[in-house]
Amino acid sequence: MRLKSLFRYLKPPRGFKLTKSGKIFFFFLFAIIIVAMMTGNNLLFLILAGMLSFMIVSGIESERNIRYLEMMRMLPVQVFAKRPSVMGYGIRNPRNASNRLVIEDILNLGLGHLSKGMTERLSAEVIFPKRGIVHLGRVKVSTTYPYGLFRKSIDFDLSQDILVFPEPIACSTSASLGIEGQGKGKAHDSISHVRPYVPGDPLSSVVWKKQHLGLVSRVIEGGSGTNGIVVLLPGGDPELKLSNATFIILELYRAGSAFGLVVNDYFSGIDSGRSHKLEILGKLACTNGITEPSRRDFYGKAHVIFL
Repeated sequence: MRLKSLFRYLKPPRGFKLTKSGKIFFFFLFAIIIVAMMTGNNLLFLILAGMLSFMIVSGIESERNIRYLEMMRMLPVQVFAKRPSVMGYGIRNPRNASNRLVIEDILNLGLGHLSKGMTERLSAEVIFPKRGIVHLGRVKVSTTYPYGLFRKSIDFDLSQDILVFPEPIACSTSASLGIEGQGKGKAHDSISHVRPYVPGDPLSSVVWKKQHLGLVSRVIEGGSGTNGIVVLLPGGDPELKLSNATFIILELYRAGSAFGLVVNDYFSGIDSGRSHKLEILGKLACTNGITEPSRRDFYGKAHVIFL
């Protein structure tokens, strides 16, 4: 701990990296220094003084450009693996106007001009490849202003965790069981509602006649009732089961139905609220391995969907 504290104390307050133009500039600078020292030519010393002044002005302007910056990161409420999510950023400089800024995080975002005292909001689509808790580290803001000789940067400690839900993958629930345990075939199914088409939906559920409104899919509901409890059983691909469960939970929520989840020793209870949905999706995101459910008190409460 003491070594880390000492490192943070001794760490330079700004990041510094030469650009391609900066490397060429410093090459000529050192060349002129060597030649001027060897020849004693006053004109070369004058050129050297001009180049050093140019470099000093560049350093002062770049520092003024990023000093006093304020930065914040805005996370989306729902993030699904392998699906685009919008990550937002807010940046402000209460003292000076800033130019040619680059926000470096998961993606790099450029900002040409930031007016003094104004908060500029930027957003970008990001895709997280896996479900679970993802740690987001520090955010860096860099600039090559004014002359592009070097890239100076400042770090913001915006470390935080984001919970990535499993990717929703469409599946059929016609083989699920009802309250009494009887099978529910397609003859007992009915159309609950329609929603915008999602890649992976069965083609048989697409409403082709509504193309002028954009493709939509029918959502089929079993005949045992509107409530549904998703039960995860061992076997098969666990990641696919978690993705299918996510899809079903989202469909039940969109339909306004009460829903629940049973996985391992966890039973969520039955509700239809948004906080209940987020709790279940969070459980699916953090589930490691699927075993036989240890709870049996969900039988008789609602339509049971086994996966």
